[in-house]
Amino acid sequence: MSQIQTSADEARHRLYEIMKSDQSFEAKASEALELGQAYLGVESGFLTRVDTETDHWETIITTDGSEGLVPPGTTTELSGTYCRHTLERDSPLALHDAPEQGYRDDPGSDHFHCYHGTTLTVGGEPYGTVCFVAREPRAEPFSEAEMMFAELIGRLLGHELEYQRQQDELARQTSLVNLLDRVLRHNIRNKMTIIRASANLQTDDGESGQNKIVSAADDLIEMSETARHLGKILNSEFDRKPVDIRALADRVTTEVAGAYPSATISLRGPDRLVVPALPSLETAVWELVENAAEHAGPEPTIQITLRETADTVEIEVADDGPGIPETERDVLQTGTETQLVHGSGLGLWSVYWVGSAHDGEIATETTDGTTVTISLPRHPTESADSEPRIRRAGDRFQAAFEHAPVAMVLLDDDGHLLDVNDSAAAIFGRPVEELTGRRITAFSEQSPEDGPIATHETGKFVIEHDDPTTAPVEYTHQPDIVPGQHLLTLEER
Repeated sequence: MSQIQTSADEARHRLYEIMKSDQSFEAKASEALELGQAYLGVESGFLTRVDTETDHWETIITTDGSEGLVPPGTTTELSGTYCRHTLERDSPLALHDAPEQGYRDDPGSDHFHCYHGTTLTVGGEPYGTVCFVAREPRAEPFSEAEMMFAELIGRLLGHELEYQRQQDELARQTSLVNLLDRVLRHNIRNKMTIIRASANLQTDDGESGQNKIVSAADDLIEMSETARHLGKILNSEFDRKPVDIRALADRVTTEVAGAYPSATISLRGPDRLVVPALPSLETAVWELVENAAEHAGPEPTIQITLRETADTVEIEVADDGPGIPETERDVLQTGTETQLVHGSGLGLWSVYWVGSAHDGEIATETTDGTTVTISLPRHPTESADSEPRIRRAGDRFQAAFEHAPVAMVLLDDDGHLLDVNDSAAAIFGRPVEELTGRRITAFSEQSPEDGPIATHETGKFVIEHDDPTTAPVEYTHQPDIVPGQHLLTLEER
């Protein structure tokens, strides 16, 4: 075996060790890039996030420090980089001497004469690139082994990003189930009590009783619509993409001003401000501006201000109204559900959720009106603290799953119980350790409709206990919350 082959084998072995380690994505990517940089003999390795629609290119993780060849957080136009060629190809772009290979007049040659780029694919779509570069040309072209190794790094990092997305999605799905279960059940019960009591007293109260019924029914309709909208935005695409915050704020200003013509809404800040964001960000900004237009007085003045620092982008919404109540400030800053349970706040809770999903912060001020500021990290893949982001997402999901008041189980494609929370174990009448790993059909003569994995969104089946008693249950089925894993929420009937 040649020295090159041995070196390639050793490099692959080390790469797989990195990917199997219990580290954050950022740590794995940094080590993988350093390994690729050393193996290829180049000056720098980096991972980018790109967007062809906004012509955005940004380094997310790099082997360089702030004074290096390619510092973290470097942004430029995609059209001025070699990466645009990489994205257009079906194979990596390997340039050992760019000027001599026909790229002398390419904008990318202003920075690097040596470049190897691989498309980073997540969820079947281009996410960015994995690049290795040097200022000066290489003496020899990239060998087949070197190109295969660089491509392997890109493929494995794509898998890691996909796994991170799945973990975040698990956390979102579980928290949404808990929120809607607690809030809607309580409010629906209270409102229906009002409706029933008012209907019984209709003959005595006359128009007053009718107004109570109509008001309570309107509240229920509005609440269900807000919950439906919240579920829709939280279940939308969960992938950050470069977003022009100025354009987003312009749209919100136009839409809210059209709906509230008595409100004076102004916007100030940079003409262009791009930050990686989720699709739900626009809904959160709209919620804050619309809330100010509705509650800040008959002719409110609303100021939207955009700011940027080296680490954050801030979206500030200020009004001249009476000030947001303390209970609603708690919703925005801590996500507490006390106010939600008493009938309001789902819209503000969605603002808190969106801020949390962006690893951001929300601040409120109530001097001379209300000012709410959403601070978003400019580089969200770099955790703000030492705890890895992917581990935080997994911990949030696990804690929410285990302690949820609603019964939940995770099943695989064959109906095996992968995980069971305490609420579900109580319905099964068995401890969790006796349930996991077994098929759900082992505890019921009657399987969920259409087999172990239901094709219906809802259904019924009967759980048999040891004593022997039975527990008729209704279920709601959420298929493929991650590929091959399915969530059932159960309720005794």
